Amino acid sequence: MRSSKAYFSTLFRKGRHQGRSLVLLLLGSLISAFAVNVFYIPTRLTMGGVSGIASIVYQLTGQGEFLPFGVLIILMNVPILILGWFYIDLRFVWRSIIGTLLYSVIIDLSELVMTGWFDSYINRPLLNGSADPLIFCLFGGVIYGIGLGLIFRAGYTTGGTDILAMVIRRKFKTLSMGQFLLILDTAVVLMTVVFYRNEKDPVILLAMYSFIAMYLTSKSIDIILEGFDYIRTAYIISEKSEEIADRVMQQLGRGVTALNGRGMYTGQSKSVLLCVLSKKQIPDLKLIVQDIDKSAFVIVTEAREVLGEGFGDATDI
Repeated sequence: MRSSKAYFSTLFRKGRHQGRSLVLLLLGSLISAFAVNVFYIPTRLTMGGVSGIASIVYQLTGQGEFLPFGVLIILMNVPILILGWFYIDLRFVWRSIIGTLLYSVIIDLSELVMTGWFDSYINRPLLNGSADPLIFCLFGGVIYGIGLGLIFRAGYTTGGTDILAMVIRRKFKTLSMGQFLLILDTAVVLMTVVFYRNEKDPVILLAMYSFIAMYLTSKSIDIILEGFDYIRTAYIISEKSEEIADRVMQQLGRGVTALNGRGMYTGQSKSVLLCVLSKKQIPDLKLIVQDIDKSAFVIVTEAREVLGEGFGDATDI
């Protein structure tokens, strides 16, 4: 009886987690589609990765006269997804396939409605001139980042650049995934300078706006995935470590762990205090340390994710 209850309880948790992930994927796809159809496509802004390449092809082929934007994204991802299937793992690629399909289909299905909304409410001149492209750049980058962040938080992706990065990483060990993706995104934006050179828009200015939008997108993704208030990790080296630890636990209500350390110059053994705090508690920590030991050595670093009592639940992973 207990085993059956545990089985159904586990099944319920998994179902709830999958349902939550699908809701986030759908919501993220809708928000991303809004950013693409309202801010990116009408102003020729370019995002990074495969979507950016698809955007360039879409613009050069008459904005849908050849193929819809979402269909272009799917077609360009097919060889990369097949590559990932053979070189990585089908289970890893599967979520990219689902994310790519839903993201692309929603972009195409919502294009007419969102484009009409753009023409009616957004594309209006300011101060007797044309609509300010910087506004499209700022809002488009943030909204697109929120959409992608929700998709990533659900455990899905919108294209194969991460898969391509993993495959390339196996061949070229000197390049990290982050470096490769940065190079790829930069190359995609710079491509607009070449391919849009015969267009009436100032292509260099357009590329600069695209870089700004890309930066805002990356920051928005970080906020969605990690939140505004990054947790801080503090390392404290002091001759009065026990007194400092007591004050921190009493006044700040945070646990402290003593690590065994040894000064390589003096050869003396020391306790290195490890403490995880919120960002707003760091000034209080500094005051405590300065009050007890002005010669103490303090290192504060940014912790991207902390799970455990007082910070998060490991079951949310």
